[in-house]
Amino acid sequence: MGLSVKWFPYGPLDENTYLIIDEQTGYKAVIDPGYYGEKLNAWINDPSELKYILLTHGHYDHYAQAGTYLENFPEAVFAVPAGEKYLLHGGRDNKWMELSHKGRSCPEASMFLYEGDTIQLGESVIRVIETPGHTEGGICFVTDEAVFTGDTLFKLSVGNTSLETGNWETLVRSITDKIYTLPEDLRVFPGHGQKTTIGYEKRANPYV
Repeated sequence: MGLSVKWFPYGPLDENTYLIIDEQTGYKAVIDPGYYGEKLNAWINDPSELKYILLTHGHYDHYAQAGTYLENFPEAVFAVPAGEKYLLHGGRDNKWMELSHKGRSCPEASMFLYEGDTIQLGESVIRVIETPGHTEGGICFVTDEAVFTGDTLFKLSVGNTSLETGNWETLVRSITDKIYTLPEDLRVFPGHGQKTTIGYEKRANPYV
């Protein structure tokens, strides 16, 4: 028993929304709520099963449907990186994306996440690590089975640092000092593109 992962690459900019399920209890969490729809909802038998809506960083394509989730699952906790308050509620790029996609602003969070925080999802533990660089306050979610890297680390690539609050040197440190210290067989589920592993990226990623 552990966590299972369902993967939905349907959001704006083909963003990956993940549904993670604690197999012992059936409790669930959504990571990066850019997509909302039947393909994901089919896995939620009872609205009370969805305990958390988790955000890795403050870009529009990752929070685009957060408000819809909160309307339909009002008991779920919306947990966001503590360092992303600017992007979530005032970022220039996000305002442009909201207007161009006729989307909604990010709703207010009910929990702010910091380095070392843990989230109990049934019998599973989700650990927070701060990984700034793509944005100033980005985080990753680490479990015994996987790490959800948002736009920090992709398969054979890394996050763009040319947008608001991005910084290349900080991104490299986050990957080398935080993500690459995780077990090499740990699966990596990024915010865009295909899944990978820590070991494969350490050997083959040309950017770090």
